[in-house]
Amino acid sequence: MRGEGITSHCELSSRRCVGLLAAGLFCLVLGIFLGGQLVAAGHVILLIGLFAAFLNRAGIGVNWKLMPASGWWLVGFVLASAISIVANWTIIESHLGHFKRLRYPLISLALLVTSVLATAVVREKWRRDVLVIAWLSSMALAILVGFITWRTGVHPFRYIDPIYTTRLSGLLGHTMTFAYTLQFSVVALAGFVLMPGVWKKVTRIPWPVAVSALLLAGGAMYLTYTRGAMLGVTAGFVTLAMMRSFKLLVAIAAIGVIAGTYAYFESSRYFQFEDPVRLNQWSAAALSWVEHPVFGLGFRNFEIYSVELKERFGFEKDTVDASGEPVFFKGHAHNNYLEAFASTGVLGGIAFLGFCFCWLREAWRSEHAAIFVPLIAAFLVSGFFENTFFDSEVLNCILLIYLFSQIVFNREAERAGDHSSSSVSSPSAGTITTET
Repeated sequence: MRGEGITSHCELSSRRCVGLLAAGLFCLVLGIFLGGQLVAAGHVILLIGLFAAFLNRAGIGVNWKLMPASGWWLVGFVLASAISIVANWTIIESHLGHFKRLRYPLISLALLVTSVLATAVVREKWRRDVLVIAWLSSMALAILVGFITWRTGVHPFRYIDPIYTTRLSGLLGHTMTFAYTLQFSVVALAGFVLMPGVWKKVTRIPWPVAVSALLLAGGAMYLTYTRGAMLGVTAGFVTLAMMRSFKLLVAIAAIGVIAGTYAYFESSRYFQFEDPVRLNQWSAAALSWVEHPVFGLGFRNFEIYSVELKERFGFEKDTVDASGEPVFFKGHAHNNYLEAFASTGVLGGIAFLGFCFCWLREAWRSEHAAIFVPLIAAFLVSGFFENTFFDSEVLNCILLIYLFSQIVFNREAERAGDHSSSSVSSPSAGTITTET
């Protein structure tokens, strides 16, 4: 009787852990388009769930075999970032604030090695359906609110200053964050539309919903007029087409020519190539790393010192203030790679490059490469023009893609192992086969 009671208690604890992890993941998916507060709530719930899972007497713990090479590079990046904060302790204003940002990759890595996330959460059909609904519904809401704000200049839910009336800005009014997040949905939906069988594996939601969502997301993506994100979409589409067929590549090229011609005659931002802010940020970040090659300026600290650096290096002022006076733009490097080296030094920069390379290699070897490789291509290309790996909401989206991709890769490895085990016939059969 006592043994039965302990078993029942363990099962109940396991269900609670699974529920917490599922709820936290649900919040992170909503947070892609609905903002950082939901991401923060998701992190809190996930931390509680992870803590409970590791203490659970049912045996839910850490499986380090699930950690891929890219994951270890990401661990290296986190360590290098932490070291850079300590090394620059005297010039960092908010030590806790900088350390808190490292929770994003750390929580994702913890989820990756917690096997229950894949076995009891992601592999359950109804839970996947809920996550897909959360993704598409939050995206549609953000686009709708952004469209209303863009057309009327009035936010339907709350006052936002400034309100962009020339560019679609999503729910929160942050055009860059919205566009660089939306690019991944556009690329993913394009893959699912071209591969209905994969969509049906993921969810029981009807495939025409994916088609409608792609049209909605694609139109919204154009109206953001965000050049770097659009280059990311283009890279994703071209990669997808090259992996599928030459005819699709020609079709993508034709659509690109038509869209480009329209954008040119519309005199949109897509054909405005002069950008003194970005050029100055890139140059300042490169020079900053030359000055501080080992530890950098400290994780996420380049932004704080960007104006001081440009003044010291003798840069020309690159923007204007509210009164129209020329001033220096204060911000991050607008480039993932330069930001990594400038903020975290050579160790962090190399670790970030290692993460990117290994993730791409792992995706390329996957059965579902046509879904994940285009997404990584969009991440790599758009990362030349924006700090997508350092922006909270966009980073949340990137790490979710990374987490789901690794769950898929691990599942493929499991199936390959099962296949290898079953390929050897019994001695009486007298043959060895790899047929299934």
